[in-house]
Amino acid sequence: WKSLEGQDRECQEVVKAPADAPPIDEEYMKRIATIITDGLKFGRCQGCDPTPWTVSGAATFRTGARDLNGNNINVGCLVRVEANPAAGAFRVTTRTLHP
Repeated sequence: WKSLEGQDRECQEVVKAPADAPPIDEEYMKRIATIITDGLKFGRCQGCDPTPWTVSGAATFRTGARDLNGNNINVGCLVRVEANPAAGAFRVTTRTLHP
């Protein structure tokens, strides 16, 4: 996570859970992890998450664009979802080498 620190490499949004959503608990976070791994096809970064309220993942976004040598451009991506159960909200952070 720290290897992709720097200006223009991070995007962050805070989103509220829907009013009719169940309380944010460990089961809810397991569902978030499943969405990240099975739905978005990110690999889970085990051991990266400082609390049970955080889920992190990594993936490579393969584009159809070509670089100057004619090779496909691949972009490494990181995502972290941090829950705030008391506020019923999530902070979603993405980091990538290319903005």
